[in-house]
Amino acid sequence: MTPRNVLFGPVIFCTTLVGASAWAAETVAGSGQEMNLERLTEHALMLAQSPYNADAREVPDFLNELGYDQYRDLQYRLEQTLWHDQGLPFELSFFHPGYLYRKSVAMNVIDTDDRSSPLPFSTDLFDYGPQSPLIDQIPDDIGFSGFKIWQRTDNQQLQRIGLFQGASYLRAVSSFNEYGLSARGLAINTTSPAPEEFPDFTEFWLQQPRPGDQEFVFLGLAEGPSVVAAYRFVLHPGTPMRLQVEGRLVLRQPVEELGLAPFSSMFWYGENSAHRPADFRPEVHDSDGLFIETQQESFWRPLSNPTRTRTDSLPGDDLKAYGLVQRDRNFEHYQDIEARYHLRPDAWIVPGKGMQEGTLRLLEIETPHEYADNIALVWVPAQTPVPGEVFNYSYDLYFGERSESAIAMVAATRYGESLRGDDSIEFVVDFEGGPLTGLSEDSELEIKSDIDGGDFIWQNIRKNPFNDTWRLNLRVMPHDNIESIRLSAHLKQADQRLSTTWRYWWQ
Repeated sequence: MTPRNVLFGPVIFCTTLVGASAWAAETVAGSGQEMNLERLTEHALMLAQSPYNADAREVPDFLNELGYDQYRDLQYRLEQTLWHDQGLPFELSFFHPGYLYRKSVAMNVIDTDDRSSPLPFSTDLFDYGPQSPLIDQIPDDIGFSGFKIWQRTDNQQLQRIGLFQGASYLRAVSSFNEYGLSARGLAINTTSPAPEEFPDFTEFWLQQPRPGDQEFVFLGLAEGPSVVAAYRFVLHPGTPMRLQVEGRLVLRQPVEELGLAPFSSMFWYGENSAHRPADFRPEVHDSDGLFIETQQESFWRPLSNPTRTRTDSLPGDDLKAYGLVQRDRNFEHYQDIEARYHLRPDAWIVPGKGMQEGTLRLLEIETPHEYADNIALVWVPAQTPVPGEVFNYSYDLYFGERSESAIAMVAATRYGESLRGDDSIEFVVDFEGGPLTGLSEDSELEIKSDIDGGDFIWQNIRKNPFNDTWRLNLRVMPHDNIESIRLSAHLKQADQRLSTTWRYWWQ
């Protein structure tokens, strides 16, 4: 498979680890000393008073020059997993530095008495295969580039459940054991005109589990030119998987946009794409839409591959949940037996403290292929923290297949030129589930719609007799010299809201 990059702006930024801090673990907790989030926060405050060291923890050039297939030869030996043969519910394997991962990450282990000690790198942990001649050149203290979390199943098999590797990126598998979109620890200036900054996880402290533990606990430190952040993570395996995140963030300097609880995903083309490549697959994407649940209503915003980079601002106050999901689970709509896009996980956030007032910003970038993440989603607080002060926030991050709500959901969005030859555009939106299920075709439904940049010529809602969905048709005429139209619509019956609100940005 071809590696996935992150496509932001006019160039591709690889998900590399750049700029780990050059401090020893003893500055936070010497070997055998107690380690916790409070101690790590104190260290983050200290680091924030000093300039960012972008040159620390560099990996030798001969490792950075490895190609994708060569890097894949550097395989961790599973018989060397951390806590192997101890009968514990979780074990860890580690990633080798090199290729895209050009800065190393320090690893530490916290024992059952909460005492910390460094975890040393060793070439004995890896099978280098055809790259074995490199072993003699690799420094003893090179460190790792990330780690993978394994859970021991009831039949004593190891099952992968998540990984941290590349800047502040993390992923977890779906209930179908597939990876897809990524979450990120932090995002700086992702949708602003200022240059984007990728803070890095520079060090982790991995809590040794006890027999019978149902969750895995670890600490992490992230750092960039503008920020230092201390984290406590609590991973709860299951369907869906839940990661509790508690962050303590300190800005080194003011930033134009602070993005919390961000996501990166890929949307090449789908049912709402007017122009498609010459590809045998009907759709190619990791996620097909953004859902938002506020205290008052819910929204569905289909993703797209735009003709030019664009940012959409969406409701971000008092959110119950939001995230990027792969709602379409029908293999026939993808026809890809290798990438298995129909099995990609959903990922969503349930905000906690510090995330009450703000804005969601969705970035969509034109991409010519499926090998670049061209979708980013960030939550931006209404008030940016003051540099030098600790900003506390928390949220729950879920990976898996999200259960739908009690109201009707948007199942598909399509559009095209009207056949009437008058330059109008016809949008077709299918709603399904919730209170629409089982309604007779003669039921009287009300369309509540809005438009900016055009006028409605005709609207209609009717039941699809072939699959028990309801189809909304909207024919619109763009205003003169207008290149984009914003639309929204939901369904009602009497005073009852029947569906989520569909929002679309056509260009």
